[in-house]
Amino acid sequence: MREDQAEHRVYRPDIDGLRALAVAAIVIHHAFPAALPGGFVGVDVFFVISGFLITRILVETRDAGSFSWGGFYLRRARRIVPAYVLVTLVAVALAAWIEMPRLLAQTGAASAASGLFLANVLAAQSPGYFAPAAQQNPLLHLWSLGVEEQFYLVWPALIALLSLGWLRTARTGLALALLAASLVLAQALVASGGGVVAFFHLPTRAWEFLAGGVLALGLVRPPADRRVAGLAAACGLLAIAWSLVALNETSPFPGLGAVPACLGAALLVWAGQGQAPAALALLRAPPVVGLGRISYSLYLWHWPLLVLAADVAQQPLTILQRLGVVAASVSLAVVTWRFVEQPFRRGPVDRPWRRLGAILPLLLLPLAAGAALFLTHGWPQRLSPSARALADLERTDVNPARKICFEAIKPADPHRCRFGAGAGSDGAEVLVWGDSHADAVTPGVVVWAGARGWSVREAARGGCPPLVGLRVRMYGQRDRGCAAFADRTLGRALADPRLKLVVLAARWPLYRDDPPFYDVDSPRVSVDLLSRPGARPDLSAALTATLDTIARRRPAVRALVIGPVPELTLAPPECLAQQRQLGGRPEICARVDAGPSLARAMPAEAWIRAAVEDRSGVVAVYPTETLCQDGGCTGVIDGRPVYFDDDHLSASGARRLVAGWMDDGWRRLDQSLGSPTGRR
Repeated sequence: MREDQAEHRVYRPDIDGLRALAVAAIVIHHAFPAALPGGFVGVDVFFVISGFLITRILVETRDAGSFSWGGFYLRRARRIVPAYVLVTLVAVALAAWIEMPRLLAQTGAASAASGLFLANVLAAQSPGYFAPAAQQNPLLHLWSLGVEEQFYLVWPALIALLSLGWLRTARTGLALALLAASLVLAQALVASGGGVVAFFHLPTRAWEFLAGGVLALGLVRPPADRRVAGLAAACGLLAIAWSLVALNETSPFPGLGAVPACLGAALLVWAGQGQAPAALALLRAPPVVGLGRISYSLYLWHWPLLVLAADVAQQPLTILQRLGVVAASVSLAVVTWRFVEQPFRRGPVDRPWRRLGAILPLLLLPLAAGAALFLTHGWPQRLSPSARALADLERTDVNPARKICFEAIKPADPHRCRFGAGAGSDGAEVLVWGDSHADAVTPGVVVWAGARGWSVREAARGGCPPLVGLRVRMYGQRDRGCAAFADRTLGRALADPRLKLVVLAARWPLYRDDPPFYDVDSPRVSVDLLSRPGARPDLSAALTATLDTIARRRPAVRALVIGPVPELTLAPPECLAQQRQLGGRPEICARVDAGPSLARAMPAEAWIRAAVEDRSGVVAVYPTETLCQDGGCTGVIDGRPVYFDDDHLSASGARRLVAGWMDDGWRRLDQSLGSPTGRR
């Protein structure tokens, strides 16, 4: 049997129907995440299908002695590369028109990686603390194709090995052993905080391909009884449906969390090998099969269009807008399937290596375009001078000490992070303690303290709230060392007799483990008690314990808690730069709907109030009272952004706003305790 005959000997419309189910789940999840929270398992269904089909081709041609390496990879390249390159280049071109340098550099990196089918490796790298989040990357979805192509490189060689001599008889058992090892590895990584690595890499996803592969290897004979096939198909559909509604982005995944969807897909594939059961009628329906045929192109188009449309809108897309993007994606998918996918797939197969050599160089196009955008840091030269100056605020209008006191890999020398009064001053000292939001407010605290002849010491660490006894993990990594940082910070600061005031500032809502749907920059954070791993803390109690620690060790030291800074639905500097560049309306950048921001901030404010209420020597100030009024939250004042991204105050914004908050808090401390000793 020739390889092309093996590939096309039996057309199964139910498999195209299963592809339709998978791509519909993915598109609905991305466009309407609340409607289908587990829709991301559509990718897992695709992996099972690919494993079955590719393994069937490999085994049948190997066993028939007609396998051709060149023919195999020629068909894979024709199937994948043309549409892949087209959509990637269109997405990069649109991004170069729409995105500002910070985002465009990330898109360039993804394009370059996609040219090597390494988008998954890039996606698995934990981003820098202030880097654009993965969800803003219009080429993020190419990670799954990277995993699939890597499987296509490894699996044919393993099948060749397992087809030799006595290994052929043990082929299915060895494939099962590989499946089990991959699943165990995935679950172990997920359980130990390595979920990001498990999600994006082939070794922890291989078991999903093998779930289909072992069926093609004959692990179970095709069902001979229509009733058995029907029961298997019904169970498969139910397993996938359960995954679609029961899982969400916080679920432990892939590991055991992916088993129901993959098992469901495998049951559907297996059921379709026998007499067609009634349960597969929906998957065989012509409209569903038609959607399955364009599923590859639809998968390629939908994500960049959703991401770039949201970037243009500079706010969450409305339901009608999302429906419009989905309709455009389907239309482009039909055109791409008809005029790109089909013509390339029908080409001749003689001299496969020579023909393969004509197709693979197409991958150099996204590689070169992406490398150029990445190496030029997002090609800022394309912007007008005024737009470029606005875009630059994201990296220039920040705490001048950020690199030394916050971004440094090793803890900074405490004396280098003391500002305001001269190093030899014996005046009072203020400690600003917290995460990146503490680093952001420090310039404003320095202005306020400097007016009193006081100094300011900054102690800020990304993803570490100013709370004692907590373990924090971010981006699926292990403990960030926040408890040790808190102990070290308080030990050093409370031993200094000059310390008069501790300012606690943080992105408080982040530590409720509830990232906002509208904020694609929000990192995924999990918090538990250091003394009871796995136990989710009461954050109000954690703040109370922290304030108790300060009061017990230095009763005269006061504490001021800066509540959550409103988290916007856009980044004002980038928004203003984009509007300037594209001729849009800058007023859309100045003020956003207060609803999402307050819904995010108010629960955190409530537990801060509970911790500081009726407490001597402690007050809290709430930035939402200043920035969110009359149904809107302000990001631009007098034409200048007061944020450098969507949730951190800019240095100029902090200098403008924080001194007033400090005055308000200090005045209330005065009123409750009397005039502080040593105030000048």
